Order: sequence, then structure tokens, then C-alpha cells
Amino acid sequence: LESIKASIRARKLDFDAYVDLQKQYADVVIEVLPTQLIPDDDERKVLRVRMVMKEGVKYCNPVYLLDEGST
Repeated sequence: LESIKASIRARKLDFDAYVDLQKQYADVVIEVLPTQLIPDDDERKVLRVRMVMKEGVKYCNPVYLLDEGST
């Protein structure tokens, strides 16, 4: 776990300088959110994401991807 955290910290400056800046130009941004473990979820297949989409973009219709029981 510590080596993973160190790897993420080591890339943070490049992310801020080159990747994060591009969000302002994107029509759609998909962010992976921190995991929230669900009691009794033995399959561990839950991935939390947020999709942010600009309004009024031609040919860019909202997408909804929900599993049974999702909100």
C-alpha cells in the first residue's frame, strides 16, 4: 500500500501540470472516486465513478450506466 501511495504522489506534479489542465477543454470527464466498501459485498465489483458532461454539446447525449440497485 505504501509503495502505491508513493507512486501516486510521485506522479501528482505531472498530473497537475499536464492532465488536470485538460479538463477545461473536455466535453466529458470521467473521474474514479474513492471506494466505499459495501457490507456483505463478497464480489468486490463496485467501482465508483462520476461523469461530468458539458451541456449543449452536439452529438453528446447523456449516458446512464446503472446496475440493479444503483443510485
